[in-house]
Amino acid sequence: MKRILQTLLLLCLSAVSINTVFAQGYRIEVKIEGMKDTSAYLAHYFDGRIFADDTTRLDHTGKGVFTKKERLPQGIYVLYLPNQKYFDLLIGEDQDFSIRTNPEDFIGSMKIDGAKETEGFHGFQQFMKSQNENSKKLQEEYKAQKDSPGAKKKYQEAFKKADQQVRDYIDQLEKDFPSPSFLSRFALFTLSPDIPDFSKTVPQETKDRDKEIQRKAYYYNRTHYFDHTDFADDRFLRTPLLKNKLEHYFSKMLIQNPDTVYHEATKIIEKARPNKDCFQYIVQYALNNAIQSKIMGMDAAFVKIAKRYYLSGEATWADSTLMANIRERVFNLQFNLIGEKSHDLKLETIDGEFVSLHETDAAYTVLYFWEPNCGHCKKATPRLKKEIYDNFHDKGVKVFAVYTQDKKEEWEEFVSEHNLFDFINCYDPNFHSNFRIYYDIHSTPAVYLLDKNKNIIAKRIDIDTLKEFLNHELISKKN
Repeated sequence: MKRILQTLLLLCLSAVSINTVFAQGYRIEVKIEGMKDTSAYLAHYFDGRIFADDTTRLDHTGKGVFTKKERLPQGIYVLYLPNQKYFDLLIGEDQDFSIRTNPEDFIGSMKIDGAKETEGFHGFQQFMKSQNENSKKLQEEYKAQKDSPGAKKKYQEAFKKADQQVRDYIDQLEKDFPSPSFLSRFALFTLSPDIPDFSKTVPQETKDRDKEIQRKAYYYNRTHYFDHTDFADDRFLRTPLLKNKLEHYFSKMLIQNPDTVYHEATKIIEKARPNKDCFQYIVQYALNNAIQSKIMGMDAAFVKIAKRYYLSGEATWADSTLMANIRERVFNLQFNLIGEKSHDLKLETIDGEFVSLHETDAAYTVLYFWEPNCGHCKKATPRLKKEIYDNFHDKGVKVFAVYTQDKKEEWEEFVSEHNLFDFINCYDPNFHSNFRIYYDIHSTPAVYLLDKNKNIIAKRIDIDTLKEFLNHELISKKN
């Protein structure tokens, strides 16, 4: 929570009159027992962080008031105190209320007056706290007794019962706080899908029955993961859970395939479209998730999202600098996506002849961009010769090595010193081929792996990963 204090300190520490009430604004009176002559902050959640909305000075009795003429957008807020003590509260339609609590036990000692929905959220917190304590106790008991006969079944039933108690409580919240109240919506948002027991419906004679049960459970969980999320309701933006749920869904639940990620991202984006703030947030999240992914080939999802929502003009919030950066990144990536045909290169060899990448007859072509004075290249290039070419050339692997500079003598010297004559050594002394654009070469070394049709099957990998790729490809083809 150190970031919280740093963020909150950006807010001006001006005192607010506790006697003014604004009919169209908010007034939240707080009494923190045992705290005096110090500041308290009111902040909201957004994108996994918190942002300050207001501050007040607690007097010698621990009392202070947050108040402004403008109403607060509804959502989950944080009341933050010195020494990193804080608690969450829901701010809904009623925004003239009081809170009294003790830092020794915020939830247990809290009293709220004047806001039924905020009070209901407090009740939900109390209930979930007791359920979490009970769950922890059950887990400890199970660990101690898991080897006992019948322990697994006993505690499975106990956990199932506890889960049902939570669902029953939230069902009652829906009745007590029906839509458009955010309390029941948020409570439902905290639930994981209630996955059916597919062992009861998958026939015993089913081939690989256990895998089929797991497959059905996975797809049910994935399909229903966001059942209780209204992506067009901006109140979900101001919760501590939205970003975490999105990250879990995109990184843990989805198959890490760019087409899958793009398809699921656009489904969520279109659900958010009716609300401009939600639409902006989800589009931004999807774009950043794709470009920051460590999964090779996910840049294809970035290119598709960028073209559909940014380069089309729909991202009206993006300034000219951001748009220029996105446009440049899309331009550099769109020619070298995994699964796409590589761009042909016709380059000059050391002997002054010309070679074509696409005319190179090979089961696999390692397209290698390098330069002799690059520190990493000095280590990688000899390894490429010894560990890749020497071990795989008899299986149809060739190395199309592109020297990225124009100093021919030092290039020839390095090739000769390390006996790289088995490579297809070439360069572009006049820089006419635009290889830097087509293959996004902004640093060296850079390794691409192409199949026999010169489609890109791997990109920007190191020697160890290239070796694994080739072994996997050759073994899978053999089988």
